[in-house]
Amino acid sequence: MRTLYSHSLALLAAVIGTTALASTAFANPTVGPHAYVGANYGGYKDRGGDFDEDDDFKEAIVGAQLNPFLGFEASYIDFGSFGGDVGKGSVDGYGLAMVGRLPLTEQMGLYAKVGQLFWDTDIRTAGFKRSYDGNEPFFGVGADLKVSEHIVVALEYDRYKIDLDDSTFPAPASNWEEDMDTVKLGARFVF
Repeated sequence: MRTLYSHSLALLAAVIGTTALASTAFANPTVGPHAYVGANYGGYKDRGGDFDEDDDFKEAIVGAQLNPFLGFEASYIDFGSFGGDVGKGSVDGYGLAMVGRLPLTEQMGLYAKVGQLFWDTDIRTAGFKRSYDGNEPFFGVGADLKVSEHIVVALEYDRYKIDLDDSTFPAPASNWEEDMDTVKLGARFVF
């Protein structure tokens, strides 16, 4: 838990610093570098499963586009609760990513991202409750569309890896490794 807390403080400092720098240095959002804040909403599934309407995914983001091709993004991610009668879990965390963007027109672009997710999870199985944390890489691809001077909408697919290994936890949760696929729609306010 301390690891997640120290990573959270470092992430918060980076976000505040990036936002403060971006708001003064990136004054014109339509030309050149800019900063943005936004949110995504969508669904998720494990690698072999199906998307379920009950599996909501929420994300808040802060980013800086340094030039038309390269940017950085920080995010808070909430997978919510999942599971059934036997076991339940919840996962949330913070992400840091580098974003490579290919502008197709002035209004539209494609992008790919790669980053690190610092996650925390609570698992309840057969009367036992344990908390875990860790950090794993993630990647994603998406497309964005500028709909006004300050509003951009985006459609994105990401894959996050969550890997817990704890021999003290009862089976089958003692070694759980899962890829979480997300499909999300979001909006960004560009400044």
